[in-house]
Amino acid sequence: MRDGNDLSLEPRRRVVTDDQPGDPTVVDTVVVTVSDVVAACEARDRNRRTAVLRITPPFSGRMRARLHMADVDATYEEPAPVHVHPRTFLTDVPPYPGSGPEAWRSLVASSLRAEATLETDRGETTVRVVGLGAGE
Repeated sequence: MRDGNDLSLEPRRRVVTDDQPGDPTVVDTVVVTVSDVVAACEARDRNRRTAVLRITPPFSGRMRARLHMADVDATYEEPAPVHVHPRTFLTDVPPYPGSGPEAWRSLVASSLRAEATLETDRGETTVRVVGLGAGE
């Protein structure tokens, strides 16, 4: 499995046209901060909050996924953002706190996948995952 933090790898390129700003399947790379992934997992496991990583339109080849509480904004205009369960970006990680909060957070931070399959309203799409801040 390739390291999700390796920026030297050539990303897949999907052609994006002006008439596709609402098509999330044009996304080929998702950039996410490791701290957002850790916080979203912890919020879901600990507080039972609906924390997701949200990708907001208009969509293009490289997008950011940011921490969002999905139960806060329940209605969206079209095109709707893509809400991604934080564990979609991870290899197998036990529920919080696992072997203790700090060890668990470290495990989550080191478990970012190189690729993930996202569920969208236009079907599944596989994206490259780039993690920011993994060394912090």
